[in-house]
Amino acid sequence: MTSPDDILESDRLYVRRFTPADLDDLAALLGDPDVGRFLGGAKDRTAVESTLQNRAIAYYDQHPGLGMWATIERGSGRFLGFHVLNHIHGEPDIQVGYALVRDAWGHGYATEMAVRLMRYGFDVRGLTQICAITNLDHVASQHVLLKAGLERRGERTFAHPILADQGPMAWFVADRATWQFPPRL
Repeated sequence: MTSPDDILESDRLYVRRFTPADLDDLAALLGDPDVGRFLGGAKDRTAVESTLQNRAIAYYDQHPGLGMWATIERGSGRFLGFHVLNHIHGEPDIQVGYALVRDAWGHGYATEMAVRLMRYGFDVRGLTQICAITNLDHVASQHVLLKAGLERRGERTFAHPILADQGPMAWFVADRATWQFPPRL
């Protein structure tokens, strides 16, 4: 497929649109304190339902071809978390990002689908730049972003309340003209 609005695949994963039926899986993911540690804290079911409706499902129609998608393991059909290629809260910048269930950490899934979404963003959507942000203390996520070919370009703070409370964030950028995968590390 050519758009995550349908299904976008990598070697071991695919992403697809979230539906209301995904609430239980997303609530378990975002309610996990270990996952929420770098996402502004664990979320209760009401907050997750709002995220599902407003940050995922409604976003698809507002910004065709961009969004927050359920990440599924191809072999088993198991829900692993989500990947995004969407606007940073309150910003014009398009970010790549992810959150995965704990038992999916350390298997290369975040990098694999981040690279696939970046290829889609540059080659299909025609984006000239893709950014990423992560908590300054989230070294594992920063390593994923470097492996996916983004460059660390300092720190940024954001005015949007969801991000402002987290303080300065590590800021990563990839430009279409110079991005390559695998990157030169």
